[in-house]
Amino acid sequence: MSHRTATDPAGCSWTRRLADARQRIRAPWVFVQEMISQPAAVGAIWPSSARLATRVASLVPCHGDGLVVELGGGTGAVTQALLRRGIAPGRLRVVESSRSFVRHLRARFPELAVLQGSAAELGGLLPRGSRIDAIVSSLPLRSLPTREATAIVAWWGALVGIGGILVQFTYDLRSDEPLSLPGFVPLADDIVWANLPPARVLALECRSADGSRDRVATTDRDRGQRVAGGRLLTPLAVSKNR
Repeated sequence: MSHRTATDPAGCSWTRRLADARQRIRAPWVFVQEMISQPAAVGAIWPSSARLATRVASLVPCHGDGLVVELGGGTGAVTQALLRRGIAPGRLRVVESSRSFVRHLRARFPELAVLQGSAAELGGLLPRGSRIDAIVSSLPLRSLPTREATAIVAWWGALVGIGGILVQFTYDLRSDEPLSLPGFVPLADDIVWANLPPARVLALECRSADGSRDRVATTDRDRGQRVAGGRLLTPLAVSKNR
C-alpha cells in the first residue's frame, strides 16, 4: 500500500487544487471589501464571470515567446482563464494596484509574477526591452482620473508591437464608439450576457508601427503620456464606466 506525500506530483497537485479552491471561495468577500473601500478603482459590482473571462482569454494567442500582461487582476477570474487558455505561467505578468487583491492573487497563483503597482507606470514595472504579445485590461478607465487613464492608454501604444493584441472589456453596451488607437485595427467586438452586469469585449491588433508610438513623455508633468504629433492621446472610446 502506497501513501502519497505533498512532495510527489500527485500530492502537489491536490495541495494546489485545495489552495486554489479556498482562494476561489474567498474571492467574492475580498472583492466586496475592496469595492466598498475603493469603488472607483474597482469599477464593478461583482467579479467577472467565467463566461466573460473565457471570452476575454480566447482573444489572446496561446503560442508565442512574448509576455502576456494582465492589467487589473482583481480576484483572478481572467487570470485563471488565461492559464486555462494555455498561456504559460512564465509568460504571464499580472499587474494590480490593490494590496488586498495582490495578496489574494499571490496566494491563489503562487507560480505567477503578480506585480503591485499602477498601470499608469507600466513601462517601469516590466523588464526593459520585454516583448509584449498581448495586454489584457480589466481596468475601469472611465472611472479613473483622466490623467491616469491617459497614461495607461499611452503605455499600451508604446509597448505593444506589431502583431500584438489589446483586449479591454466595458459595461457600456450602447456606445457605438470603437476602441481606437493609432496603428491598431479592430479584431473583435462582442457582448457577453452571462455576466453581472453584461459586458462588451473589445479587441485590437497592432498592424503598424505608427510614428506616434515612437516616444513616451518623461517629464513629471507628462510622465507616461504618449506624444503624437505634439498632442497627448486620451483614452479613446472605452465606455463611460470602464
